[in-house]
Amino acid sequence: MNKGKTLVQALEVYLPEGSIQPVVDWFSKHHVILRISRSRRSKLGDFRSRGQLLPPVISVNHDLNPYSFLVTLLHEMAHAEVFFSRKRRVLPHGQEWKSAYRSIAMPFLEVESLLPEFRKVFGGYLKNPAASSTSNNALASYLKTLDAPRNVVLITEIPQNSHFSLPDGRIFRKGEKLRKRFRCECLNNKRIYLFSPMAEINPLGDVAGIL
Repeated sequence: MNKGKTLVQALEVYLPEGSIQPVVDWFSKHHVILRISRSRRSKLGDFRSRGQLLPPVISVNHDLNPYSFLVTLLHEMAHAEVFFSRKRRVLPHGQEWKSAYRSIAMPFLEVESLLPEFRKVFGGYLKNPAASSTSNNALASYLKTLDAPRNVVLITEIPQNSHFSLPDGRIFRKGEKLRKRFRCECLNNKRIYLFSPMAEINPLGDVAGIL
């Protein structure tokens, strides 16, 4: 973030109205660095501890819509809470993290300036928070509706056994859905990958002349 800006001014660009001050209050009580990151395909945000001498770092992708940014930031703030309070090693997304996430996030359900539908869907998700918000179909689908319009196709929109590609050039065949993710074979290396239902892909026709 720009050192000339206050945290409030910096977050005004990224968070929904009404959610900024509680976040700022949290950071004022915890020695944690917040970094706004470039877009990362593999994750929306992360938390990194740096030992006893350096403050931990939370990063969140810069290109998320305000509500996705808020959900991701609260997720990482919960990791920080566990880091500061733990007396022993715990599972990254175990009961300690779930409890911390609910404790931090529940007050936001009462913020009247936030969209009512968001508060309803997010409240349902908080009953049992998952390791990734994208693995919760209800929340992920709703947050996707808040993105700026783009000409994209989701993997759920193409038939099983059809082909698609990713920006890095790899080509896949869509397979069956295993619980929450689609099992897909990469035709370039014959490996199997699991895709979130919200994965954005490029549908392909006949791949015979491509590989």
